[in-house]
Amino acid sequence: MDLVKKVKKHSPFLLLGLLLLGVCMRMPITAIPSVIKEIAHTFSVAPTSLGILTTIPLLCFGLLSALVSSIARQIGNELTLEIAMVLMFIGSYLRILNFTSLMVGTIMVGIAITCINVLLPAIISDKYPTRIGSVTGMYNTAMTLFAAIGAYAITPITHQSSWQVAVTIISAIALITAIVWLPNLKYNERVTKQTAKQTTTGTNMWKKMDAWWLLLFFGGQCFVFYSIVAWLPSIAMDAGLTSNQASLIAGLLQLFSIPFAFLIPVIATRMHNRQPIMLFAGIVSMLGTLMMFFHIGSFAYFCVVALLLGAGTTTTFVLAMTLFGLKTKSAADTRNLSGMVQSIGYLISALGPVIVGNLNAQTHNWVASLIVIMIAAFFFTVCGVLAERHQYI
Repeated sequence: MDLVKKVKKHSPFLLLGLLLLGVCMRMPITAIPSVIKEIAHTFSVAPTSLGILTTIPLLCFGLLSALVSSIARQIGNELTLEIAMVLMFIGSYLRILNFTSLMVGTIMVGIAITCINVLLPAIISDKYPTRIGSVTGMYNTAMTLFAAIGAYAITPITHQSSWQVAVTIISAIALITAIVWLPNLKYNERVTKQTAKQTTTGTNMWKKMDAWWLLLFFGGQCFVFYSIVAWLPSIAMDAGLTSNQASLIAGLLQLFSIPFAFLIPVIATRMHNRQPIMLFAGIVSMLGTLMMFFHIGSFAYFCVVALLLGAGTTTTFVLAMTLFGLKTKSAADTRNLSGMVQSIGYLISALGPVIVGNLNAQTHNWVASLIVIMIAAFFFTVCGVLAERHQYI
């Protein structure tokens, strides 16, 4: 009976709000690299100096995830997300004004996305305890689809008008999300003294070994994912593909991910032990990485690479986001686990593109870089299997 009450206790706009939050999870970041040169020209800086625009959000994810969990515990998940969306709207718009506001705005966007990363699994676990897989799959699909749309649509919009107009559109989407989310504030729940005692007893995830295995799994898969996103086009071009073909391969990486973004959470909720999914994700990630060792300048060949890597990296990410809810017994535990795993996990991931890029610069080939990605893929597979030894953390 209590479970039924939890399922019904939410706004009719909750599902739409969750989907829009999914849209805002990556698009404000993935759209920017496509117009880096235009931004650099506008602010009279070197394009290479703007590489930090993709690093700042990752650092926010790592440094602030645990803090977000603590704040949400005090003021409520729904209110925290509303504040986050207002922050994203302001921060995203600030990016068009000048170079300083570009940096400040990017930090604000990073903070906002950190809130979404940490709290969405907790909201779903709390409001949709019987539909964790399907709802997680829907918002992951929205996230993946609009990450691809944003990365491609910003270029023609910029050509027709300016990159400032394109970023303003992204800012407007954040504002719309903030407005749609407003009805959910009616169901915002703060931690009372009684529930505070409950959440501080037996929920210190830092002392749980299975939580650490999940953290290392998440960090390892993010290391691989962001390394692939950052360098797959360059690897493809060095193998003989044109810049247009390499750009299309990067887009296919996202598009091939969409079925897995939806199906994996649904499948995971029907399994008591998700070790087979862990093994599948690890094997296809390693196979896709292995294929890049061979200098085959074939577009079809790299389509297969994109399919394997898209399947592997997306499966691991959405599985981790789903496990936050499946491996805990309360929304508070879900939030705590999500905050812990993402705090260190994203700091690990921030190293990926840097290490892989530096190794290529030092050796003038991709062999050492791909070996590192392969080791990371093997590492997260082992950690994922170990994290699934028990049903709950």
